This record gives sequence, structure tokens and C-alpha cells, in this order.
Amino acid sequence: MGVVAAAALGELALPRVRVITDVAEPLGLLDAWSGATLAVVIDAAVAKPSMPGRVRRFTPGELTTAREGLSSHTIDIDRTRALGQALGRVPDALVVFSIDVADVGHGSGLTPRVAGAVPEVVRLVVEEINRCSC
Repeated sequence: MGVVAAAALGELALPRVRVITDVAEPLGLLDAWSGATLAVVIDAAVAKPSMPGRVRRFTPGELTTAREGLSSHTIDIDRTRALGQALGRVPDALVVFSIDVADVGHGSGLTPRVAGAVPEVVRLVVEEINRCSC
């Protein structure tokens, strides 16, 4: 899901925006964040209660409080950010957008509700970029 939204964002070819879709582990995320003024993470998440297609926005402090009702893939963004802070490799600002899905297992394609949320996420990310004084 995040890859689909990132690909759509990449097609916009926004100036000074680098889209990365192959981050599979925390060190890769730190590499992607290094030198960034703003980092935006887009990912699928299983929430309780689940509302497939619902888009949510989090900042680092909010991720900790949402942890009980939110499950993403294998990267813990809060812990990765804490490691990045210790290493001096975090962006000035970090925003996470999640789209609720029924599960995050491998499958073939997106459900119609989740696919319908992709343009909304792209719009929200563009707004976030435009608000940034980068």
C-alpha cells in the first residue's frame, strides 16, 4: 500500500522530493532520513477497530499512544527514530500516514477501499510538503 502511494507521489515529480520505496529494515529508514528536512512515511496498518481505507496521520509522539491499536510491518518507527536521534540521523520533521487494511500479509493487489484511499494520502503528503519550510 505504501509503495503504491509512494509511486503515485513519485509520478508528480515534485522538486526537491525524493521518493524511496524499498525500505525493509530500520537502518534503511535511517539512510533515507539522513539529511532530510521532512520525512514522510506511508504504510498500511491494521488498526483496532479496523476500518479498511481510513487514512490517519501521526507524528512521533502520537505513534507511541496509538501503538496498542495500530500494527504495521516490521519497522518500529518510534524505536528507529530514537536510534536515529542517538546517531544524529533524523529529519527535522517526521510525519507518518497510515491506511487501515484488514491485514498486512502478502497478497495480490489492494482492496477497492484501500485503493480508493491512495489519492487521499498523496494529496495529504503534498499538503505536508507544501507546508514545510524546506
